[in-house]
Amino acid sequence: MPLATLKRLPLIRSLLRKRAIRKYFTQRGTGYHSGHFSTFAQARSWLPPSPEFSHDQFTDEYVHQRSHRIWPFDYPVLFWLRQAFEDGSTTILDIGGSIGNQFYAYQHYLTYPPGLEWRVHELPAFIQEGRDLAAAREAHGLHFSDEWPANWLSSDIWIAAGAMEFMETENLPALLARADRKPRHILLNKLPLTEASAFVSTQNIGFGSYVPHHVFNRQAFISAIEGHGYEKIDAWDVPERTFMSLGFAADCFDNYSGLYFRLKD
Repeated sequence: MPLATLKRLPLIRSLLRKRAIRKYFTQRGTGYHSGHFSTFAQARSWLPPSPEFSHDQFTDEYVHQRSHRIWPFDYPVLFWLRQAFEDGSTTILDIGGSIGNQFYAYQHYLTYPPGLEWRVHELPAFIQEGRDLAAAREAHGLHFSDEWPANWLSSDIWIAAGAMEFMETENLPALLARADRKPRHILLNKLPLTEASAFVSTQNIGFGSYVPHHVFNRQAFISAIEGHGYEKIDAWDVPERTFMSLGFAADCFDNYSGLYFRLKD
């Protein structure tokens, strides 16, 4: 019997799925996804207890690696940020911006406008490290909070890179509805968008940590932002990020996505 046919047999499929899930819960599963749920609560009940993102190793990685370099998927963001700065933007809300790694990395490729305010919304575990690093590097325009101040929501530009999917209690349309003045520009990068129905999965993020996260339906996600008066100007693939779900092969897709929206005049 051909191997491909053998793998389709129910018993063999079940054994292969269990083996894939076992791999997920080991160091070899780092970076992979697994599980298919409706809510974060269901996903967490399936996962072992872990610190999620509240782990010292994550801030170390951002300080020593991600604040010093960019990747190919950053170039569309750099292009549109430059346009936004030339358009007069001087405030940025960086959702899930860790210790300000994009602020530091992008300054080697862009001329920041005078008086730029770069506002990072993050988990408490990242904030003090971010503030200490900003003081040491004299990054006076870089600020941090785990709240949503009204003036932050009124920033000219919103950026989120690999963060929106991990937000359990907030989403972009709800935040836009709360803004007294909507951002002129929205730049979203490293988004898990699927043509299938939206669901919740989990990711092995290393160091013994596992986190639930959304996988968004592409059209519904875009339409929800357009419903707040935005036009989708650009979209790009992020081939450096793939969605490989161990034990749930039907959920897999090849590329994450990037999107740029501009508020209609």
